[in-house]
Amino acid sequence: MDARGKHADRQWLEISVYHPPEVAEAVAAYLFECGASALSLEEDSQDPAQWVSTAGFKAHPGQDHPATDLPAFLVTLADIFDLPEPPRWLRRQVPQGDWAEKWKEGLSPIEIGPSLVVKPTWCEYTPRPGQKIIELDPGLAFGTGRHATTYMCLEALERFCRPSDRTGLRILDLGTGSGILALAAAALGQTHIIAVDVDPEAIRVAAENVALAGAGSSITLACSGSEALTGHFDLILANLTAADLKQVSPDLARLSAPGATLILSGILDDQAEDLARHYAGSGFEILERLSGDEWRTFILKRGLPE
Repeated sequence: MDARGKHADRQWLEISVYHPPEVAEAVAAYLFECGASALSLEEDSQDPAQWVSTAGFKAHPGQDHPATDLPAFLVTLADIFDLPEPPRWLRRQVPQGDWAEKWKEGLSPIEIGPSLVVKPTWCEYTPRPGQKIIELDPGLAFGTGRHATTYMCLEALERFCRPSDRTGLRILDLGTGSGILALAAAALGQTHIIAVDVDPEAIRVAAENVALAGAGSSITLACSGSEALTGHFDLILANLTAADLKQVSPDLARLSAPGATLILSGILDDQAEDLARHYAGSGFEILERLSGDEWRTFILKRGLPE
């Protein structure tokens, strides 16, 4: 029997969770913690207001499926995010080969402005003159540049770093996740980047991606929140929830150098005005608002001392 025949009957467990977009990162984090080998995120074709997170798990005969506590987690999630009901979910067994290819579908390279490309490790891409490439393995973490919040952060970062004389910036990536924003800054020529996350698993994944990119000399990773940081930064990136952005605003004000730029994302439409007022009261001016799907990204400037 050849290798293909030998492994043809192996099954993977596929779990799909149907949820509103604001809980996507929480769902992804839970599924990865349960041992998911890969995860895809896409809009629900039946309900544009919903997203579908689909995770694949390698089957282990004789063992319970790894997400046995998923129903309880979804009940808790609904309570935390004030959802009308817990997200529904489905599970099924799929052939290993089918899943291994399915989760890669649609994960083609993404061009961000004229000078940045994010691509999965298995894709071929020939850069045009001046383009910089970030390679990520989307199976390692949630954060590939496809979600609107991440894409808008990358778009704003690419524009900010594009001028050839804008080098040597002190950059903070708060809540780095997969490390994609820090890696983008490094690819765009920045060499003084601090990337932090309160989740040790996120730091582990980001470290793998930083090593893959050979960007260790430019990016310093730390498992930390904003309250433990010191110094001043010229650019701060924070793709968090609106609630978290409110909570960390005193720290961002403290960590911002005079005239610093903030790129804040993870803001839903109905949260934008409240957050804008909050940051205006903290000494920041909103220079630009980006829109993507139901999400907003703010580009802000820290006022200069009088």
